[in-house]
Amino acid sequence: MDKKKRRRLVALCVLAAVILFFISPLYPYLRALAVMSVYSPINDSHSLLESEDITLDIPSDENWTPFVMNFAADSAFLSETQLPAKLTILYNFPAFSLQKGCSRLYDESSPYYSSFYGAYLVKRSDGRPFGFSEQTGALDEAAVASVAKFDYLTLVLGNFGLPKTERLFDYTVTAAETGLSFVGYEGSTRVCSDIDTKGVNHKKAGFVPAYLQYGPPNFPVSADFAPITMKSIVYARYFEDWNVSVFFYVMSPSEEVCEACVSELLAKSTLKAAD
Repeated sequence: MDKKKRRRLVALCVLAAVILFFISPLYPYLRALAVMSVYSPINDSHSLLESEDITLDIPSDENWTPFVMNFAADSAFLSETQLPAKLTILYNFPAFSLQKGCSRLYDESSPYYSSFYGAYLVKRSDGRPFGFSEQTGALDEAAVASVAKFDYLTLVLGNFGLPKTERLFDYTVTAAETGLSFVGYEGSTRVCSDIDTKGVNHKKAGFVPAYLQYGPPNFPVSADFAPITMKSIVYARYFEDWNVSVFFYVMSPSEEVCEACVSELLAKSTLKAAD
């Protein structure tokens, strides 16, 4: 075989390898890691972590994507809720299925279906504590719910293309306990809730930017955005030194997933003033 034919063969092999890579289930996962590894640090630089000199590290494990991400949601939160506050969202979602080429976030048969965990950091523009009574220090559960509702309905379901008129978020507090120690601080409040909402699984009908994170949905679909009842656990505390309220959260259809996430991940977070 002469050199020209060999070069042509090599070029065809490289082209075939590139095509196979881009159509393989591995590509959406690597694309997601690349996008998140760039997008999250950009948001971090505009977040309350940066402006208030806060370090918050939340671990992950094999059931979730490798690292917790950051989204500075100030403008979107203000536009949607009219609340005078800055909002930073730390979040993680279920690990990718390399066979399906997408996150198990879409897997209706998984206990991790539509699941998220992380932390909300909220700072009111007027200097008042967000979500806590100035007189008693008691947690305002409705305020916490308003943040979670905005996050899930607007930033998750909305970015998948579900119209506002079809979104659902009704919650019922099932248990609450105050005066707890969490991540090294006394005085946290734990709130457990049931949330009636919509699941994320749906039939793909074109591209939406959310697929850059989660991959396109490739799991069996019972119905687009079918209703689901989620379990939620929140640990809330107001930090006077920063004038920031911190809400550690997890939501999942499985109570066992929620409890495991709290004990194995959220409770092992590091929260402190930046060095």
